[in-house]
Amino acid sequence: MKKIILILISITLAAYFLWNNLSVFNSQPILDNRKYPTELANVKAIKAKLSKTDYALLEKEFTAAMEQNIFPFWYGTKWDFNGTTQMPNEGKIACGYFVTTTLSHAGVPLNRVKLAQAASETMIRELTEAKNIHHISNTSISIFEDKMKKLGNGLYIIGLDNHTGFISISETGNYFIHSSGGFPFQVVKEKISKSKVLKKSNYKVVGKISADKSFLKKWINHSF
Repeated sequence: MKKIILILISITLAAYFLWNNLSVFNSQPILDNRKYPTELANVKAIKAKLSKTDYALLEKEFTAAMEQNIFPFWYGTKWDFNGTTQMPNEGKIACGYFVTTTLSHAGVPLNRVKLAQAASETMIRELTEAKNIHHISNTSISIFEDKMKKLGNGLYIIGLDNHTGFISISETGNYFIHSSGGFPFQVVKEKISKSKVLKKSNYKVVGKISADKSFLKKWINHSF
């Protein structure tokens, strides 16, 4: 009888642990990807109306386009090391392809395949000026987050030991948005302080694309 009780307790604890972890990673709803083309059209329309010289506005609108119109449709898309899908929640997506595909869909001119397959710092340097690139390696996750907050609100590309994704810093929270090659093996938005991937990686380099004038010029001048 005691063995049965212990087994039941173990199963209950395991189920709770699994549910708790899933609830953290699945806090973002799965959206209807049939609406995704409409959101991309909205981004295109918004971009067409923007001033090409108001960089503060460009930063705001670019960040909003990525975080409100594009990223939400990708949450829950399955990860695969060779994943190259261009439609969220259809097929699978690798971490590098998640970065380049979403940027491409926002209207950023880039070589989606070449950059996705490149080393993360190579990709960052291709898209971002040197003054907006920062190395924050060999630190605790709390120090990393503090340094990111000092760099300021906005959207960053981050390169890790063997991974890449986006960092979002704002008054509403600091998040790591990426196609995770670890549990739960899908595109997730997780708090920086809770990310096991960030904690494990000693190497960290970030490029603040949302504040990079060269990057924003390419974005606003490119029609898609």
